Amino acid sequence: MKSIKNIISIVLIVVTIVSCSNKPSLQKYYIENQENQNFMVIDIPTSILNINEDSLSAKQLTTFKSIKKVNFLGFKKTSENLAVYLTESKKVKNILADNAYKPLIKYGGNNQGAVIKYLGSDNAIEEVVIYGTDETKGFGIVRVLGNDMNPAQLIELIEVLKKSKPNSESFKDIAKFF
Repeated sequence: MKSIKNIISIVLIVVTIVSCSNKPSLQKYYIENQENQNFMVIDIPTSILNINEDSLSAKQLTTFKSIKKVNFLGFKKTSENLAVYLTESKKVKNILADNAYKPLIKYGGNNQGAVIKYLGSDNAIEEVVIYGTDETKGFGIVRVLGNDMNPAQLIELIEVLKKSKPNSESFKDIAKFF
């Protein structure tokens, strides 16, 4: 009886240790850098888009309602923080290289580039990540967190965004950041 309790205790300890991953994630990266002076962090509620839901089709409304929140993290590159920029850029690239992030679109030209990846399954995307870099200005990461989004809905999302009339200084702050 005592040996069964010991075995169960050991199994529970092993399961607990294995389930607590020290693997880097964008969520951890955001949290670790939110107070760092090289970064700008903005949480963007969907209400900021100022979208008239009556003007949306049923499909667009479903897409819009599937979005929980949007986060922005930007690193502004300067001559003084070049080494930090290279280190942080490499960290983000390593996080996004994880097979859990599935690629959607990749763009690159001159000294700029962007990649769009997602977490989840093809039919139930949990998070869309947009990572953009400019070798002269820095990099930015946008995380779109949602419920059961799918790739087809991402096209609808673009149409929804075209109908938005943002009413916040947050977007101006992001534009000024770069």
